[in-house]
Amino acid sequence: MDESQAISRAESYTIGELHALVCAGRIRVPEFQRSFRWETKDVLDLFDSLLRGFPVGSLLLWKRPAEAARLRIGALDVEASEVPDALWVVDGQQRITSLVNAVDPDGGRDRRFALGYSLKTGKVVRRRDPEEDSVVPLPDLFDLGRALAWLGDHPEAAEAADRLQKAVTRLTSAKIAATIMDDADESILREVFDRINNRGKPLSDAEVFDALHGGPGKGLTIEGIRASVASRTSFGLLPGAAVVQALLVRRHTDITRDLHGEFSDSRRRVSDFPDESEEEAYRGTEAALLAAVRFLQEEGVPHWTFLPFRFQLLVLTRFFALFPSPHDRNLDLLGRWLWRTSVGADELGISGSQTDLRSMAACLVVDQESDSIQRLLAAARLEHEAPLPDLSVFRANRSDSKVIASALWSLEPTDLRTGEPLTVEALADMLVSSSTPSPALTELVPADTLAGGVPVAANRMISGLDRREVMEFLGGDVKRLDSLLLTEGIVACLQNNDGAEAIRLRGDLLAERLHRFVAVRTAWDQEDTPPLEDYIVDDAEVGA
Repeated sequence: MDESQAISRAESYTIGELHALVCAGRIRVPEFQRSFRWETKDVLDLFDSLLRGFPVGSLLLWKRPAEAARLRIGALDVEASEVPDALWVVDGQQRITSLVNAVDPDGGRDRRFALGYSLKTGKVVRRRDPEEDSVVPLPDLFDLGRALAWLGDHPEAAEAADRLQKAVTRLTSAKIAATIMDDADESILREVFDRINNRGKPLSDAEVFDALHGGPGKGLTIEGIRASVASRTSFGLLPGAAVVQALLVRRHTDITRDLHGEFSDSRRRVSDFPDESEEEAYRGTEAALLAAVRFLQEEGVPHWTFLPFRFQLLVLTRFFALFPSPHDRNLDLLGRWLWRTSVGADELGISGSQTDLRSMAACLVVDQESDSIQRLLAAARLEHEAPLPDLSVFRANRSDSKVIASALWSLEPTDLRTGEPLTVEALADMLVSSSTPSPALTELVPADTLAGGVPVAANRMISGLDRREVMEFLGGDVKRLDSLLLTEGIVACLQNNDGAEAIRLRGDLLAERLHRFVAVRTAWDQEDTPPLEDYIVDDAEVGA
């Protein structure tokens, strides 16, 4: 056969059949594929098209053997055995990943795939927390036992039984067309892939790194780490570039190095983890990133969009990689470093640059936990009382405004829809696809009606609702107004269209709250002594 040709045949699959193929390890993704890039809206559009009978395009699959491997497809982990007839995805990765994750109970760990069918609207919608009674989770539609259990728990849904049955029939019977190529070599598949995906379009650092070091048979991918951290913490999907930088800075403080030779002998000799394999590096990065994110959330940074500077996450990742079980005292001191670099950035000359990252990361040295912390604190020493962020202007992409957002979060703001404190899961829902905390921060008064028309911090409240919805809820009985930095007087001003006075009063409250928040978190006037155990000298050492 001419090596420039390949044999292809037509096939089609239901969503259930694709799900079974993924779970059996039969569907694989070649290393040259791009990572999963769709957001919730894209997944919703796909299911909407299936419900309405619209074409969704065809898949292009490459039939060839595959080795045993641990796969990460969306939020799903699959222990795949060696198979002689795997179907490698050349085109259709986004669609396959979306379909199989949305109908799998474990897929909902990634909020992009947490979808349900609304009996009210007849559409596939995002599932919210708390779950709405009229929304049937998609995994329940594709499993008879789960569907019956859901109906048993929601007897009121019997009225919409016909609509539900039609949706089940349409979704479960929908066929996804596929072309399967046999007897093709990888060069032909790469050419086909390039033509489909706009030849010449540059790959991101994350995609390049995965192509070189991750992928099938090589364990995790950068996208897999992103999805894992997001699903386990609701911290949001970190930028792919940030995860690559986390992997690099964990191993060495210079993140500007070329990606290609990361695991060469010469690079290993200068790495802090010289003996680890590529897979161990990926898994070590995932573990350290997870620890760093959980630390940030405990310190009051609920979501990555609230983080003042990216370098802080990267330094924390390196810290937890070198010291996975740090002393409680050092964790307290690490929190001080976080907030001092956040509010004292101007005084310290911090801009969030790679120079800031490299100098701070260099403070962390193997086997020197307490000394490393002390070096970080020295690099973030404030000579005077920690300055307050500027309240006269609010820009959601500015570091000082993000500190203000974290201070508002520390009040444990009430979810106006439920009367209970907002959860990090609900916050993550508000911030899907956003690179700033802005979607979660409602403007109480139109900015252009205030003096100067400048957006001010006191005009922002964490709710994720629009102004009209907020006012409707405030017209009722709201518990814990103080958690929203509101008083009955401020609410009365808002209801009487006296926005200027409402924001003035709230500005006084915010200044007071921010002063307490900064003072406690930075502890700038307290001693930064290391753990007491560091001062205890062992008798054997004295004798020596």
